[in-house]
Amino acid sequence: MTVVALNDPGLVVARLDEIDRDLANRLNEMEAAALAWYRVKRDKEKACAEAFLRATGTVAERKALADRETALIGVAEEAEYEALRHVVRVLETRASIGQSILRAQSR
Repeated sequence: MTVVALNDPGLVVARLDEIDRDLANRLNEMEAAALAWYRVKRDKEKACAEAFLRATGTVAERKALADRETALIGVAEEAEYEALRHVVRVLETRASIGQSILRAQSR
């Protein structure tokens, strides 16, 4: 993690530019990850429904068996999407803080 002195408006603007570039790159990655996750999520839901229909027992038992059978479908896709989503959220928060600092410095 890089620590940047934010007492100079020029440094704040430079840091905001870095964040903007980083966000632009990560948003493209996030869109691809989201598309992959939501596609595999539908496949997982379908597989879970099929497993539920094949299972025997009470509804709760059938649900548990179907969940167990499909639990690992899409794990990597979901993890990548969630990780990128949280990174983007942090970058957006940093950008918001930087903008607040700039406003405070202009007063």
